[in-house]
Formats: sequence, C-alpha cells, structure tokens
Amino acid sequence: MSHFIDRIAQHIFEEQLPLEHLTIILPSQRAKKYLQRALFQVYDQPIFSPKIITMNRWVQELSPYPIIDPTRALFKLYDIHLKVDKEEPQSLDEFFKWGKTLLSDFDEMDRYLIDSKDLFKNLADIKDIENWSFDTEEELTEGQVRFMRFWDLLADYYQHFNEKLKDDGECYMGMAYRNLATQIDLAFEEDKATQFIFAGFNALSPAEISIMKQLKNMGKAEIFVDADEYYLNDNNHEAGQFIRDLFTELNVKKLPFVVDKIGKERKKIDIINCAQPTGQAKVSATILHQGIPNNELSETLLLLADEKLVVPVMKNIPKNVGDTNITLGLPLKNTAIKSWVDILFTVQEHFQQFNSKQIYHKDFVRFIKHPFIIGFCTDEELKAITKVEQTILSKNWTFIFPKQLKLGERISKLINLFFTPWNEAGKEYSLTQIRTLNQLIYQGLNNDKNAIERSILYHFDRSLVKLVSVLEEFKADLRLGTFKSLFNQHWINESIAYYGNPLDGLQVMGLLETRLIDFKNMIVVGLNDGSMPPTNPIQTIIPMDLRRYHNLPTPREKQGLFAHHFYRLLHHVENCWITYSSSDREMGGVDEPSRYIMQLQLELSRVNPLIEFNTYDYTISNEEEESELLTIPKTDAVLQRLDEYFKRRTSASAIKTALRCPMDFYYKYLLGFGEEDKVEEEIEASTFGDFIHNTLETLYEDFAQFNSDGAKRENHKSLSAIDVNQMRKKQKDVMKKHFYDFFNYSPNQNIEGKNYLSLEIAQHLTDRFLKQEEKELKDKDGHLFIVSLEMKLQSTLKLNVHGEEKEVNFIGFIDRIDDFNGKKRIIDYKSGKCTQQDVKLTKITSKAKTEEDVVEEFIKKLKNSKYVFQMLVYNMLFYDKFGYYPEKVGIISMVNLYDGPFYLDNQMTETNEELMDLFKKTLTKIVSDLYDTEVDFEHDTKSDYCGYCE
Repeated sequence: MSHFIDRIAQHIFEEQLPLEHLTIILPSQRAKKYLQRALFQVYDQPIFSPKIITMNRWVQELSPYPIIDPTRALFKLYDIHLKVDKEEPQSLDEFFKWGKTLLSDFDEMDRYLIDSKDLFKNLADIKDIENWSFDTEEELTEGQVRFMRFWDLLADYYQHFNEKLKDDGECYMGMAYRNLATQIDLAFEEDKATQFIFAGFNALSPAEISIMKQLKNMGKAEIFVDADEYYLNDNNHEAGQFIRDLFTELNVKKLPFVVDKIGKERKKIDIINCAQPTGQAKVSATILHQGIPNNELSETLLLLADEKLVVPVMKNIPKNVGDTNITLGLPLKNTAIKSWVDILFTVQEHFQQFNSKQIYHKDFVRFIKHPFIIGFCTDEELKAITKVEQTILSKNWTFIFPKQLKLGERISKLINLFFTPWNEAGKEYSLTQIRTLNQLIYQGLNNDKNAIERSILYHFDRSLVKLVSVLEEFKADLRLGTFKSLFNQHWINESIAYYGNPLDGLQVMGLLETRLIDFKNMIVVGLNDGSMPPTNPIQTIIPMDLRRYHNLPTPREKQGLFAHHFYRLLHHVENCWITYSSSDREMGGVDEPSRYIMQLQLELSRVNPLIEFNTYDYTISNEEEESELLTIPKTDAVLQRLDEYFKRRTSASAIKTALRCPMDFYYKYLLGFGEEDKVEEEIEASTFGDFIHNTLETLYEDFAQFNSDGAKRENHKSLSAIDVNQMRKKQKDVMKKHFYDFFNYSPNQNIEGKNYLSLEIAQHLTDRFLKQEEKELKDKDGHLFIVSLEMKLQSTLKLNVHGEEKEVNFIGFIDRIDDFNGKKRIIDYKSGKCTQQDVKLTKITSKAKTEEDVVEEFIKKLKNSKYVFQMLVYNMLFYDKFGYYPEKVGIISMVNLYDGPFYLDNQMTETNEELMDLFKKTLTKIVSDLYDTEVDFEHDTKSDYCGYCE
C-alpha cells in the first residue's frame, strides 16, 4: 500500500487506534470516501467508521457561537461604521465598495493570530509617511485629512465589530479559529478520550498550527504530511515551503509519510500544445480512448487546471470510458442563469436610463429567446412569440408597451413579472418578484426535457433564501448597482453537483478536490499561465510589505500553495499528459504555458533520468482550400423563378442591382434574402431620408390632386408662398410625431444622443427646403400645382427575350409630381448629394456603328450613372399613367439644395420619345442577359462585394 490514504488506514489498523474515539481531520471532503474504503479494505470486515471531517467543518462544530453569514456580517459592520464615524458616515453603497475587503482582512487577522492594535497602528503610520509633507509650512489638504481619518478608525471598527458579534452570540470563521486556538479544551467537550489525526495539510494559518501543536504536545494528535523529498529538501522549491515551515513550528525534522518518488521513479510525461483552447478537450478524448486501458480508468484523473473547460471536456468523453464521476460540479455562473440574471438587471437599468416603463426591444428579444422561456413555452406559444417578433421588426418598435403584446395568459404573467420596475425602497419586493418568476418557470418546465434547467433554477432559488432573510432584517436602501452586487454574491459561487460513483471510474476534478488522493494516470487539461497557478490578486487593504511583516499571506504564498497541490499529484503518477493552449488572446499576445511545465522540463529532468518527456503540437483541422468563384447556373428552376419574379413586380433599383452585380440580384430578389431585418435604434441613412419624405408628404398632402393610389381627390388647391410659410411653422411638430411613431416612443419620453442630433438635422434640412420653395414661389410670383405625392405607378412591358415573350411588371413610388409654370415635373427627393454628372446622358460615341453597339454603350452609361436609370423608369411609368411624358424629371438634393434641382440632361437623342424607345430596347437586352443560360449568375469583379458574394 503506497498511496497516502492507504498508509493512513494501515497506520490506524496497526496501532489499533480506538475508532469510536478517533477524529480524522482532512483538508478535503472528497478524500473522506477514499479513506473509508481504505479502512474497510485494511480491516477486511465491517467496522464503525471513525469521525472523518474537514478542518473548517470541525472548527465550526466546536465553536460556541454560530458562524455569521457574510452578507449579514457586512450589514452589521455598516452599523458599526455609522456609530464609529459620526463626522462623515458613508452611504451603504459607498461602504460596500470597501466593507467586504475589510471583513476579509478581519477574518485573516484572526486566523493568523495578529494583534489588531499593532497592525492597525503600523498601517496608520505607513499612511502617515505616504502623506508626509517635507515642507513644514504646508499642511495636509482636506482630502488627505479625511483619508488619514479612515485609517485611524480601522482599529475601532475591529474592536466594536467583535464586541457586537459577541453580544449577539455570533462569530465569523476567523474568530472561531482564534477561539479554538486559545481555548483548546473545546476539542474535548464531547469526548474526553478523543484522539486526532491531521492528514495531508499544506498551507496552514498560525491558528491551525497552534491547534495542531497543542494537541500533539498533549499526546492527543498525530500529524501526517503528504510530501516528497524532491521538493521538500530543496529550500528554493515553492511546493515544499509550507511543510518546511510546519517542521520548524512543530520542532521536528520529519513527519510521516514523506516519500521519495518524484526524483527516482520512472514516469512518462507528454506535453501537448493546442492551438485552440477547445482542442484540449479533443486531445483528452483521444487519450482516454486510445492511451489508457479500460481496467485503469478507475486509477485515472482528468484534472481541469482551467475549470472553464468542464463543458467541452464532458461533451468529448468517449463512450468506452463508461463510469465517470465529476467532482467539481457545474458552476451556476457557467449556465443559462448567468444570462438570465444579466437580462433581469439590464431591464431595470434600462427602466432607469430611459425613465420609462416601456420594454426596450433588445431586452424583450433576449427574454423570449432565453432557454428558460423556450423550454417553458408550448409550440403554440412559440409561434405567437415569433409573430410578435416579426411585428417588432416590421413596425420598428424600439420600445414596446406591454399591452401591445398578446401572448396568452401564461406568457403575459411572466412578462409582467420580468418587466415590472422594482420598488427601489424595498428590495424584498424585488426578491419576491424574482423568486415568484423563477417558481413559475420551474413549474412550467418539462421534467424530462428540461431537467438541467429545473435543477439550475432550484439551486439558484435556494441560494437567495439567506439574502431574503438579511434584507428583511436590515431593510437596506440600496442603489440598483449595489443590490446587483449583493444579489450576485449569493449565487455566483453555487454549483450543481454531478452524480456518479466517487470511487470507481474516471475521476474528473478541479485541483482542490484532488488533495490526499493519488492516481496512476493523470490528464491535466488547460495548464496555462494564469489558470495554474491562478494570478488573481489578493483583495486587501493591508499593503504587501506590512502583510509580509506580520506573516500574512502574499501572492508568493498563494503560488506556493498551488505548487504543492500540483506536485503532490506527481508522487504516484506513472503516465501524465499535460495540455495547454497557445491561442491568440483577445487583447493581443499569446496564451503562455504554465511555469510548472517549464519547471518539469528544466528542473525535474536533470534530477530524474528515468523521466521520459515528449512534446507534441495539436491543431483542429482548419485547412482553407482555394475556393472557386461561386457561380449559380441558370437551371430550369432558376428561370422559372425569374418568370415569377418579373410577373409579380420589379423596380428600377432591382434592375440597377442586376447591372451592378448579377449575383447580388440573384440573392436579394430571386431568393428574397434581402438584408437582415433589425430594429433601428439610431436613425440610419435610409430612415433619415424617410423622415424628410414623410414629413413633406404630410405637409403637402392637402394640396395634392391625386392620392397615392392615383384616385382624384376633391377640394385640392394650388400652393402659394403663404401656404409654404405655414408649413415651415408646422414641420418640426410633424416630423417629431413621425419620429415618435417610428420608434414607438411614449409622448413624455426624451430624445437623446445621436437620435436627437439626427432629428435636429432633419428638421433643419426640411426647413431649408421649404424656405427655398417659398422663395421660388415669391420670386416667380406663381402658384404650384401638386399633382400627386408618393404616387404608386405601374407599367407592364411585353419583351421579346430569345424569341419568347416575357412579361415584366415595373412598379415605382414617385415622391412628387407637380405642375410649375405650366410644365409637368417628376421630383425625387434625395437626402444624399447629387451632381449634374449624376443625371447626364452623354452622346453615343462614333465607335457604336450598329444598334447593338448603341444598346451596349447605353447599358454602360446606365451602369455608371447614379440616377439616370431611375429617372428613365419614372418617365416610362408616368407615360403609362398619363399618356404623355413629363417636361422634366429631376432630383432635389437636401444636401446641396441650392445647386439644384438636377434635371435629366439628355444629350444622347434629339427627343424624349427617341430616348424612351432606345431605353425599351436596352431593357430588353438587360432582361435577355438575365435569361441567358450560357452565362451563370456570378459576382461582377469590378463591383463591391455584397454580404452574400464575400
């Protein structure tokens, strides 16, 4: 029997220690099962187990006072703060920023048996020196004086806090350790004949050492250490530092059961560099499947040096492994509850930010897509939710009124609970609301399909019970941010235990669970710098030099603690596989291997020639093959889609897209992909122009002869300069109403940020346009007749395409048709810039000899011109409606308003009729090319790549 736990059992058996009077104190709860099995095997018969308990639990049991909950202790410390610091008492929110750290320091001071008065005097002196002015005439500033007062009060906080707890019959954990160290008789209150064994401890506080030392000197305790000569006899090796200190404290040269295995026995260590973090899970799966015999799986440890890898590792455990026991559990912070809590508090933050009870659309979408809600809903309810989501997109609801949602009683009840503003004065109301919400979801989840989600909610709710009790007792008035911090403190460290056989099969553990347990095979996953040893700093108000002076732990001691945990596992290991990641970090740089890997390669290999080291590189296959240019052949199915599309409707922008890039046309119009729908929160370029369009339409509509469908309206009249002047007075209110309708704002909601600026600019551009319109009417002393606004016009063409007649239905919405000074005009508003070049059709060159040449050249001109194609389509649509062509078709740019209007400049033909006849032939050619089966749909390399082509 060479394993540490086996030797403890053998010692108890050989010495015939009385099991009924024996208490075995271990650093880990997990080792208890292993020790009980070892005792059963060595006695070879049923026995009554001795008391086996962890150090923390043992001290807690012996404490004459109950251990106070950390949150309750924090509130009690705040009460002390208010009594001690009467000059400048801080709010609860300010106190919480440093109160938790101070409590942690109090706990540590008691564990290390520190004289609080000495430490706080030293601390105040240090701060005095830091603020010392060498100019004797210069006094400390008011801020420095207040800063010094804080350090002077710390000793009073400690004294009054301990007195308060004593009066209330309570204590914190550090105080319990100090009490036992100073009153060792507490260990014998239940049984005077008790014998103790302390086994496998490494980093011990002075209180723990004092307890062990007193019991050992009384002849009531034995102390066994789990260490190896390799690092114990090397005074520079951090893994043995604490045990060397323990020898000094106990005044002994050696303790049982030190072994000499790491530096002398044969071991095989494979170190595998993985380019991606998740690749380590694949590597561990391969090792389990191919590298370890099935009969050795119960002697195998899968150690998660980086516990964030627990999910990918578990998903990749191969079937041949069979029994698997996961000791570290599934942390709640790595489950869906994390995002659930995030949404919960984000909703409340948005209520405060927007000063509204409306539901912010992103919060609602995250809510309905959360796994808890999806698991809760029936198929019918999920369909109803999908419809609501489509409505939000189509109506651009930035904010949602709860009454607008018709989702049935079950979902509505959840929505009301989730999206009701919390009462800031009473947090117990918030907790009641949260717990009621979780209870409803828990009851609605299917026990078979959603067993994990139900377990998550159960453990989450259980963690909040203590918080409810604390807030009921103290009636604290907290800001939302502080309440969130307090709330998270109660659940963030909870985990869901996996159920399995703790003795047989593969053991998956975190580092702390491995204490006292030995294995033949070990796979270490995620051994990177930062994960082991961890680099998170010590939270303390005591400077590191003062901590070292008073022998309080510093980062160096923390690193030594983890070093022993890691090296201890190498005592009995014969085969070890270590993986680490070398992936690129988000903020630059590359993940580095842990220092332990370098120490093994550079130090251990020199001491033990029997160690076999192998290094490998592993990467998930990610070969990028040279992709050919994507093309879509024009099959019968594609041609049929073309027929259906053109019969249904097409537009100037669609054909212009086909000219620019046929592949873009295929995706957007034939397949109907379009662009991803999303709610606009800030005014986009297209919407910016829409606000101006819609505002002008509203202002001008009373003067239009035809409505948007082409029907004649009664009581229309001409437009004068006076009418336009009245429009200028109304335009701001009209645009603001369009703005509020678009974003679904409540009437009292403020417009802020970019949207405020965009609205101001849109109103300014609209006023400038109306001012120019008013000036033009005054200067020309005329009246303007508005024929129509946003009129929908259609034109059906019968085109001969490859000997077949194809029907092409054009549709367009013309911003404005008017009659000014006896001339019919088509006017299109643009919020972007326009130049004369954008509306010009130059002459056909002399190179064009035939009609085909002319058409080809015309196509190039249309492709390169910004607005000509659209203007010609408008001409065609106008003709089909009214039977004649307008005198002018032009663009009014809101940006360079005073340079326009920009009318179509036709230098290609003598007459408008000739131009439109050529345009029809050109359209026939464009459509024919789209039907040409010899030419596939593919990206035009001269065009920009759209989201589909790239």
